[in-house]
Amino acid sequence: MTPPVRLSLQDIDSIQQHLNDLIEAQDGSISNTPQDMSTSQKTELANAALYVTQAIRQVLSDTVPLQDAHKKAIHSFLDDVFEALDNQAARHDDTSSDGGSITPPSRRSAMTFNDLSPTRQQAAKASESFFQLKREARNDLTSTFSTMSSFYIAAASETTGSKQKRFERSILNFLDAVEEHQHALAQLVPDLTTVNPTTGECSSNVKDALKHLHKSEITSPHWEQIAYVLLRLPYRNEQPLRADNLGELESHFANQLRRNYRGDAPFRFLQFVLEVNRQRTEQALQAASRTSIPDDNTQSGFNAYLKMTSLVQSSGTGKTRLVLELGKVAPLLYTCLRRKAPDERPSVVDGYPLGDTRLYTYFSRSKISRPTPNSASATAGDAPVLDIFELSTVSYDLQVAAFVGGWFQTLATELRFLPDAQAKHKYLQKLNDFDGADSTASTRSKFFMDVVRAAEDLIWRYRPLDQRGSVPSEVFGPCLDSPALALSEQLQPVRQWLAQDKAETYRSLGTHELPVFVAVDECVELIIHNSARRRENQSSNDQLESLRRAFNYLLGLESRQKIASFWLVLLSTSTGAATLIKPKELQGSTRALTKEVMPIFVGMGFDVLRSEQGPLRSPADVSTLEHVRSYGRPLWSSLHDNSFWEVAQAKLFGKRTVDEASSVVCYNVLASRLALRLVPVHDGDTALFGEQKTLGTQSIDRHMRMLEHVAEDSSSFSINAPSEPVLAVAAALAMLSDSPQLPGISTGQNSTSLAYVKIMKTFTTQSLAALGPHFLKGTGGEFLTRCVMMAACDAVKLPLLRGNLANRASTISRPVEVGAFIHKLAQLDEASQKAVTERVDTVCSLVHQRLGANSTANKEDVQAWLNFSHFDELPEVIADISPDYLWYCWKRGVAIQMAHKQPGVDGIIPVFVGQLSSKFVSDATQESQARSDGDAPGTWSSGAARMTPFDAGAIHECEAARQMTFIAWESKFRKDALGGEDASKDALTGPPLLPAACDASKGEPSSQLTKFGLLTVLADLGTEQAFQDTRLQTRAETITTRGKGHQLSRLWIRGISNVTAYPCLDNLKIREQLLALRDGFADVRVYEQYNLNPHPLWNAGAKPDEMKPVVEGPSLLSSWPSPAGSSVISLEQVGSHAEPMDQS
Repeated sequence: MTPPVRLSLQDIDSIQQHLNDLIEAQDGSISNTPQDMSTSQKTELANAALYVTQAIRQVLSDTVPLQDAHKKAIHSFLDDVFEALDNQAARHDDTSSDGGSITPPSRRSAMTFNDLSPTRQQAAKASESFFQLKREARNDLTSTFSTMSSFYIAAASETTGSKQKRFERSILNFLDAVEEHQHALAQLVPDLTTVNPTTGECSSNVKDALKHLHKSEITSPHWEQIAYVLLRLPYRNEQPLRADNLGELESHFANQLRRNYRGDAPFRFLQFVLEVNRQRTEQALQAASRTSIPDDNTQSGFNAYLKMTSLVQSSGTGKTRLVLELGKVAPLLYTCLRRKAPDERPSVVDGYPLGDTRLYTYFSRSKISRPTPNSASATAGDAPVLDIFELSTVSYDLQVAAFVGGWFQTLATELRFLPDAQAKHKYLQKLNDFDGADSTASTRSKFFMDVVRAAEDLIWRYRPLDQRGSVPSEVFGPCLDSPALALSEQLQPVRQWLAQDKAETYRSLGTHELPVFVAVDECVELIIHNSARRRENQSSNDQLESLRRAFNYLLGLESRQKIASFWLVLLSTSTGAATLIKPKELQGSTRALTKEVMPIFVGMGFDVLRSEQGPLRSPADVSTLEHVRSYGRPLWSSLHDNSFWEVAQAKLFGKRTVDEASSVVCYNVLASRLALRLVPVHDGDTALFGEQKTLGTQSIDRHMRMLEHVAEDSSSFSINAPSEPVLAVAAALAMLSDSPQLPGISTGQNSTSLAYVKIMKTFTTQSLAALGPHFLKGTGGEFLTRCVMMAACDAVKLPLLRGNLANRASTISRPVEVGAFIHKLAQLDEASQKAVTERVDTVCSLVHQRLGANSTANKEDVQAWLNFSHFDELPEVIADISPDYLWYCWKRGVAIQMAHKQPGVDGIIPVFVGQLSSKFVSDATQESQARSDGDAPGTWSSGAARMTPFDAGAIHECEAARQMTFIAWESKFRKDALGGEDASKDALTGPPLLPAACDASKGEPSSQLTKFGLLTVLADLGTEQAFQDTRLQTRAETITTRGKGHQLSRLWIRGISNVTAYPCLDNLKIREQLLALRDGFADVRVYEQYNLNPHPLWNAGAKPDEMKPVVEGPSLLSSWPSPAGSSVISLEQVGSHAEPMDQS
């Protein structure tokens, strides 16, 4: 029976219920069996529903009240809609059996919001604003997205052909819609304003996003899918520099670029290039010897598509400087592209070196104009007749070939008029000398204006060839042959002269010649599309691919004409990793797929400017900006003091404010402090692998992570966060701030609103999900311990943060007393506190005694200090540790995570015992010092008797190593508490200390400050069991170890939830986040200790470091039934052969 028509139009629930009642009243005539639908069908149906409701909504809102004619029209409209849906369903039924189509996997619609990936969750939230957009924007996006999604399914079965081309064009149409409505779309995704939708990287990211959506088992409305795709687009860093005093700023960066080069990166780069060239040449010769039919490899004599090296590394690592250094030993052609409006002059705000004049305009504009041939004879005073030529009809191949040909021809012309090779090289150097002088700037500006004019001439001359649309393109030969031959002729004497002038360098490299390097800086900016050109058939996807095609042609020309070897160098900062690290199947044309991939160079220098830093004046100077900035990448030394920390934070966050809800930003903030390393793992989940790669490339391009390694075929890579104090302090400033708009500034010391809480929460709930199950696998306990150590140090400093950003950064870089640090790690009873205090006081008294009478420090002034803002990991296991190395780490502000297989302890925090205000003497003073004759045995002297009273008590900085010791820490992550025997092992004392180098070099006996560590923290994280005798979860005591009987001072902390364990977590309001983080790690599987294959060279019966007979082969278990008469050997006789698994 049909329900009465009493419909309330006041809310969606009642309307939906009324429709459901009508459906249920159809006497069971509706089938309950859902039909299989493809993703494209679902998308098409969802879009159709949206369009229908939008049309009816428009009529209802525009026509009030409705007349009968309107009602009849709406009835007819709905009948037409149903008929169209029937036709659509029939059409899908006809095509569903097509063998070329793809049937997506079944979806589980019952999944919840929490089942979505972090980016999908962010998209779901962002899409709530979709219907606030204007109708035109919604329609453009939904229609282009629907078409693109449908073509994705159709094109998935082929990598080339018409379907793939339609799919590529549909992506460009979608990006056109994004560009058109970019400002409005910022309502959904605020960072979209920094995206350039015309880049090839955008197209690549759209493909990755569609792959994820179509492989996902979770369906979502198309507006959520659109938001997801928008979130996956490559955002650009906000420029951290302000636009005032540009002249001074430009001069400053020019001076920085001209300072003496430190490090060996250019030399290693040349070794890298020469070795790649040798291997690829040998491979081609070997291939030629195996076949009588020549192919591309054997004809070119080089087993790769082109001679090229991509130089990929994060910002500020000296990529440009490395390339410019090459010009000292080899001919170098260098250009730099920077994105700018046509009427803007290059500005240092956009980056340095400045972009070359008119180049970006050349690649971006849609038309060029020239006087017609008869304009010269026009009547005097008349305006010349212009022939407008649409650049949109020019292929990328012609545009790029004309540019390279114009560049080569212009340079060849300039060099032809110079008298000798030395003068020619001097001219090349002058072109690449960014000294900020007007003469050099005008020379370079005029040169590239001539290059652009020459390129336009080539376009004009050879556009008829281009219009044939042949593949391979016919334009490379006409544009490149003559210019390349002319330039090669001019550069050959330069190459010969350099080989003689730099003979020692060439001998060290083991070569008699180097190639001509052609470098394109910020090469990603070369990819500039416009809407008109996008719809044309192109032989390549973008200008960067056409550049590769051009140098592929030059490789063949080199083989045929024996011209100079031109070696392309590509580098980019903003989106270099995402664009330049691509697997083989995505690099270049189909011919490139048969070639070897050219490896990527990542080996930039680190700490290269540290050698320019003078010695410390005192231990307290470790907190000064001058000292902190001397570590890490060379960028830091080039920044102005007055804006240093603002720029450093902008570099880390990718913009001026920290986004506490971004999984990528929060990962990178913590990675800067906690030594996180990411290797995207392809474990059958291509969607997760894609998210990991996107997170990795964004971390390199926009968040200062270092690219550690790229696979030979560029299919995978790894990133890490090496010790860099500036980034660690910048991250700490943000975490300890309660003002997201002013990172690093706390408006009221209110820890409940600290960014610390939000960043830890986002990392736990979103970042870890995006990083995948393999991230931190087996190292969860160590990571948690680093977190609580970091939190304890931060909790000490939080109340001390005052003043502006620079003052607060200095406070974060300042050493902390060991006692204050321990107080934030554990609430101790009186006996435990006494044990810790006595241990520290004993070592402090020993230092005071050894400093002797020359020291000006009172006994109370000598304290134990730790100094760390971040962690870094040792790559290898160590047997002992040098106090000089501890001093090196203490100065740097870094604590040590031991290698994963290190026995004994998991980490070390260096400790300096002394007076922070004590003075160090200079090298010049130290040379005149000698050991005093009257020193008492066991005391240290720096020759203070020969020094002025002002310098009394001063020592050389290297002698501070005598005052170093460490706090060791060991983490356990299992439900059962650590047993007393395991908590008393010899190895828990940490590695033994070596003598200080200053004593060893003199051949004099010395006594280390402590034989082992000052203290060991046992972080028993997985359990919540209290100690039986005290019912507390914290305990400190000095014991004798089991085994060799060493003295071990240990601080034993069980669990995380109890308030006595890690009070710093309550100070920072992050205990809940740490508990969630702990619970998120997989429990250590105790049963896995029984699921091991014994190692034949390392088991209970055979150990290389045990003085006892080796027991060969396994024994019988005494508890196991055996055949009659067999002898049974008990486990007690030989020990267990099952090695217990390390559960740390």
